[in-house]
Amino acid sequence: MEKAPKYLLQQSFLLKSVPFVVGFSLLFLFIYRPFSDTIWITLDSKSNLGPILLFYLVDILILLISKFALMGYQLRHTVTVPQYLLWLFGEFVIIATVYLLFASRYFDPEMLLSPKLLFRTSYCVALILAIPYTIFALIAANRDKEEEINALRLNLESGKPSKAETIPFYDYSGALKISVASDSIYYIASQDNYVEIRYEMDGKLLNYLMRCRTTRLEKQLEGTSLIRCHRSYIVNVDKVSQFKRENSRLFLILSHPEAKKIPVSKSYYKAVAEQTGRTTL
Repeated sequence: MEKAPKYLLQQSFLLKSVPFVVGFSLLFLFIYRPFSDTIWITLDSKSNLGPILLFYLVDILILLISKFALMGYQLRHTVTVPQYLLWLFGEFVIIATVYLLFASRYFDPEMLLSPKLLFRTSYCVALILAIPYTIFALIAANRDKEEEINALRLNLESGKPSKAETIPFYDYSGALKISVASDSIYYIASQDNYVEIRYEMDGKLLNYLMRCRTTRLEKQLEGTSLIRCHRSYIVNVDKVSQFKRENSRLFLILSHPEAKKIPVSKSYYKAVAEQTGRTTL
């Protein structure tokens, strides 16, 4: 079965989808309300403000629980497109049920449930969720495609003679995903069971997201200029141009202007100092 786009399952992507869905739903409800009799949420009365806030707090909680549960699930399993769609369907069923309960309790106590009403309400909630999730899926798929094209170009270039060592990167299944010259890599950031490899190509800092643990890469990179400097980061010490302290915390400033500053934790402080030829940082 086809795997779900990896960017769609990235922690930051999943969490960003929550405020996007909530914001879109507010806009949708107030625009669509004049055209539907199953839009009960309105701010025409101040008495509705409390129930509306409570409804959205409950929905946000449902979405956050769902996203964190999905993060936990993908730590142990590969998520396929059908599984992801089934997960979203579960969100839809729960939120549609909550919407109906709130509507019958606070917004229209005299409403009578009927098959037609259930269908129209489900259709409305499905639209609210489907549109923003489709937008996110298209963005994720596009990022995946761009990344794979860049990786293909990089793999082709890695076959050319070079003084720098070429480092192959393998995912959980042991499949070779990308090969990068060591002098092109700036840092590797981890996020749950994914790592993001940040490398330079054509003067730009690009990234490749791969399903793999940082601890596994750390062993593979022993003896290279890439060392662990933080629980979430592996950095290329050859790319460090400056050391900076901010509020008693140490950061590494890299030579590429697009690279963000990389934190150094106390447990890796000594190793970074030795690798950079300093007695102290």
